[in-house]
Amino acid sequence: MHSISDLTTFCRKTTGDVPPKLVGASTTVVGSKMYLFGGRLVTERRMVSDLHVFDLETFVWEKITPSAEDDIPEARYFHCTETWNNQLIVFGGMGSTPNSSSPEDLCVLNDVRFFDLSTMHWLPTTATNGASAESGAETLVPKPRYAHLSSVSADRLFIIGGQDLSNVWLDDIYVYDLLGRAWVQRRSFPHHCGTYRSVAVSANQRVRLPQEEVRSTDATAMLGPPGARFRPDMSPPSAQAFTSSDSFVHMPYSAPPTDDFPNDIYLYSNYNFTDVKREFEVFSPLPDTDFTITDRSTDMTGTSFPPGLRFPSGAILGTHFIIAGTYLAHTYQSFSIWALDMLTMTWSRIDSGSAVATGSWFRACLWAEANKFMIFGNRNGNLIEDYNRRLLSWDHVAVIDLESFGIYQPPPLQIDVPMQEFGLSALAEGVLADFEIICDDGRKVKCSRKTLEDRWPWFRDQRNKFLARARQAIEILPSSSMDVGLPDLPGTPGSSEARPDPRLTPRAFNLSEPYPITLALLQYFYSLALITPLQHAPAVLSQLLILSSTYQIHHLESLVKHAMHRALSNSTSVGVYEVATLCSCRSLQIRALKTVMVIVSNTEGLLSRADIVLNS
Repeated sequence: MHSISDLTTFCRKTTGDVPPKLVGASTTVVGSKMYLFGGRLVTERRMVSDLHVFDLETFVWEKITPSAEDDIPEARYFHCTETWNNQLIVFGGMGSTPNSSSPEDLCVLNDVRFFDLSTMHWLPTTATNGASAESGAETLVPKPRYAHLSSVSADRLFIIGGQDLSNVWLDDIYVYDLLGRAWVQRRSFPHHCGTYRSVAVSANQRVRLPQEEVRSTDATAMLGPPGARFRPDMSPPSAQAFTSSDSFVHMPYSAPPTDDFPNDIYLYSNYNFTDVKREFEVFSPLPDTDFTITDRSTDMTGTSFPPGLRFPSGAILGTHFIIAGTYLAHTYQSFSIWALDMLTMTWSRIDSGSAVATGSWFRACLWAEANKFMIFGNRNGNLIEDYNRRLLSWDHVAVIDLESFGIYQPPPLQIDVPMQEFGLSALAEGVLADFEIICDDGRKVKCSRKTLEDRWPWFRDQRNKFLARARQAIEILPSSSMDVGLPDLPGTPGSSEARPDPRLTPRAFNLSEPYPITLALLQYFYSLALITPLQHAPAVLSQLLILSSTYQIHHLESLVKHAMHRALSNSTSVGVYEVATLCSCRSLQIRALKTVMVIVSNTEGLLSRADIVLNS
């Protein structure tokens, strides 16, 4: 019998120009592509500077052939590769000594190289290697190193730790200005950080918590009291007529980082694997070249914690920090995946089922756009043997659906929070209302036809069809009152043009939904958000999901799923499962099913204990 965890993960064989087995290669995700650079060939003990690209949608590898005029970086391994401004940034690593005949004659590097993804060319090496022309700037150039950590935030490349050629730990942090192409800061950091035991990550999107931001602003002072925002006299409305701003529900949303809200860098280390020690620190860039470091190691909680993970991979998705790596014990070995909820600082294990239970798996990366965690390896390999050789395989990829664990990137805002409230006021006060939505009980909700056309593609398309039919009818009007043509009956043979929805009239649309559902849908069109208590009622959310699926309102669908994930509980799980199944929302369906199964399991346990008590 299959575990429900098997629904969250599947494994595929990769095709195309599959890279050879490598040691110390780097992987970097940009959009729906993953770029693999460098490494050391296992078969020849020779380092390479090859660049491969993997399509995360089709599972096909392609080797990038460099142009003859390209200034290709030196072959290397245990370097780092980051992405910024549609470029790959390579720093450091261990390479072969130039002009040496022995592949065992090694050196460490400290160069910064750029690969332009728009032109697919390597940019020329800078003569100063990133040193500013200012006096003393040479001291800011980091020492050559390998097995270090790196991350990009606020247009800066952070290089953390690593080791030199003698395997001495380099306990420092260097900051490289990507706009000025110069090293701008060095800071001592008395922690042994390296790829064997640590990982540093940041995200392209920052999750904002509007509930906290709204508290710092007074919407009433900015927009006026609800119900009187479009009235010249600003007369106060009755308390029951309009939704109070205090009752609005503002969900977390994704937004690009800004100077005021840059993306933090999260550094996780684990060491002393027989009695695991864990460290979790947050680097927060400041507007200048400086940054702060906050130690949150003691804040981590949970019923269980990650074991010691070797050569960990990490990522940030939404409000979760994800860590994955090789777990080796005397009697058990596995590739283990864990997630830290950074709002509650609680750890939980991600059960990937049987997909990675056997085989050799070592390198993982995040496909943030799809809420997927990709693990590369060989499902027929031997984890212990490959780990001992530090071998990375690329023959298979296991794909974990993180949304089915409640880990996903929240949808972005379409308009800012004050304008969401302003839109709701426009609906409530009937501003520019020239159209009606008719509910199934005959009640009518007045609204703006232009707003519906701008924000509801299906409605706009039906209106265009309606107008086209009206123009056609006018053009074929008889010139004489005695001329009566044949009626144009529905289903006339040879008629290929699409007809408008019969529920649509010039001044109204019969939605055939209950009044609360109709109002909640119009509240979405006016605010492009789900912020009213009505919209967050479980029954209303379910119907909104059906409507978003029926009319292909993709942004509404993403908001409803976001709200359902946040509200998922024992009391809502069955309803969420049913509507998610109906609307083919697989990730939400699986997560709701897991909740239902936990309830069933707990109920069976209680009944079993009750039987024991009754029979004793």
